[in-house]
Amino acid sequence: GANGFCSRNEYNITPMFEKLFMKLKLKFAEMEEGLDAAFASSVQESTIFIKKSEPFPVELKIQLTSTVFRDEDVNEKTIACDKAMKVLNRSACLNVLALLRQTKWFESRMSVSLIVVLQLLKDLNKRIPAWSPLSIWSLELIVERCARTKGYSCQPPQFAPAEVIRRVFELFASGFLLLNSPGLNDPCEKDPVDVLGYLSAQEREDLTASAQYALRLMVFNQLYKILGVAQTSCAQETTPSTPV
Repeated sequence: GANGFCSRNEYNITPMFEKLFMKLKLKFAEMEEGLDAAFASSVQESTIFIKKSEPFPVELKIQLTSTVFRDEDVNEKTIACDKAMKVLNRSACLNVLALLRQTKWFESRMSVSLIVVLQLLKDLNKRIPAWSPLSIWSLELIVERCARTKGYSCQPPQFAPAEVIRRVFELFASGFLLLNSPGLNDPCEKDPVDVLGYLSAQEREDLTASAQYALRLMVFNQLYKILGVAQTSCAQETTPSTPV
C-alpha cells in the first residue's frame, strides 16, 4: 500500500473532491493497465482509495488537506461556515497535515539501520499483545531517540540494529513509562504533546515487564525468541522463566 497527499493553501470543498474522484476514474479508464482498478472514496476521511490486483496487489490512498485549517481558531462560527461551504472534514484534514509533518521528519532523521530496527518493532507490535498499544509514530520516535548520542544533531550514527533494539528494550525496562516524566514529546507539533500519553497504567506495566524479559533473553543469546524466528546453531539453551 502507499499514501499520496494533496495539500492546498485554500479550503478543500466537497464538490472539488468529487470532481477529482471522477477525473481519476476517467483517466484510469483511458489506460489499459488501469482497467482493473477499483475506486472508492470517503468524504468523511477526505480520502480516495484505488486498488489493483494485477500484476501484484497495490492499494493507494490519496488524501486531501489544506494548510488553512491549521492556522484557524475553531469555534462555532467556523464550523457553521464549514457546513455552508461544504468544506471537507476539518479533523480529517488536520490529521493528514500531521501525517505530512511526520513523514518529512521520518525522511530526514531515519537511517537504513534504524529502519531495520523499526521493522522489527513493528513485527513485535503485531505479535506480542504488550507491544500492540504502541502507535507506528511512537515507535519511529523511540527508535530515533534511542540512537541519539551526545553531539548528534541531524543524522543518527550508524549503530548496528542489535545495539539499537537493545537500547529500546533498556528504555522501556528502565520504567520510564511508570515514572512522573514528561513522556515522549512530539517534535512535529507546536504545543507540547506526549505521544505516549494515551497509554493506560496496565499497558505501561505490561510494556515494562515485556521489555525487561526481552533484555534477559538477549543476555542469554536468545534474541531469536523475541524476533519469532528459528533458533540459530550458536544460541544457548538456558532460558529465563518469565514469558514475554
